[in-house]
Amino acid sequence: MAFRLLLHPHASPARNMAIDEALLRNAQFPALRIYSWDQPCVSIGYFQKATIAPADRPMVRRYTGGGLVEHGDDLTYTLVLPPAHPLTTAGTLPSYQKIHQAVAHALQESGVPCRLATAQPKNDDPACFLKPVPADVLDSQGRKLAGAAQRRTKQGCLHQGSILLHQKIPLQLGQLLSESLASCLGENGSASQLTPIELREADSLEIQRYGTRDWNFSR
Repeated sequence: MAFRLLLHPHASPARNMAIDEALLRNAQFPALRIYSWDQPCVSIGYFQKATIAPADRPMVRRYTGGGLVEHGDDLTYTLVLPPAHPLTTAGTLPSYQKIHQAVAHALQESGVPCRLATAQPKNDDPACFLKPVPADVLDSQGRKLAGAAQRRTKQGCLHQGSILLHQKIPLQLGQLLSESLASCLGENGSASQLTPIELREADSLEIQRYGTRDWNFSR
C-alpha cells in the first residue's frame, strides 16, 4: 500500500496547522506532508502558555504538545498514521525513535553528520530546539537539529516535525526525507492532494480554530 505524499507551498501558520488536523481526521492511509511557511513565525505546543511566544512574530498553537518552534528557515513535515498502523500502536517513544532514525538517515545522506539523543535534557526550556530529549536528532556537538511532537486520537497519530540546521537546508533534503520515511514505513510514496473533504475541514479549522485568538491564547 502506498503512502500519500503531499508537497505543499508556503502557507500561513493557521493554514498549515489546519491542514495537518484535517489530514488526521481523515487518516485512512499513511500520509507524509512536507511544507513551508509564508512568513517567519513560531508555533507553540498544545499545553504551553501563549506568553512564551515572542511578540514580534505571528504565533499559532499546535494540536500536538512539545515546545516552541521557530519557523521560516526550517524544513517542516507532518506524518499522519491511521489508528491501526504499527507506528501508532507502538506508542510515543518507539515510534518517535523509528521516525527520527529515518530523519537522521536523510540528513546523513545530504552530508549532515548527526545522531540520535539518548540522554534526558539537563535543563528545562520552553523552546523545542534548546531542549533535546531522547531520540531527537543532534549534530556532532550535541546541538538539536530535528525535533517533533505527537498526538494520538481515535482517528490516528499526528507527528509534526521540524528540521532546523546551523546552515542552509540542503536542496535535496526534502526528497531524501520522503525516501527515508518510505523505507521506514515499508511503503512507496505516491503523490497526492487534499481531498474535497479534507479541504473543507481545513478551511473550517483555519477560520474557527487556528486563526482565532480563543485557540491561540487559550492558555
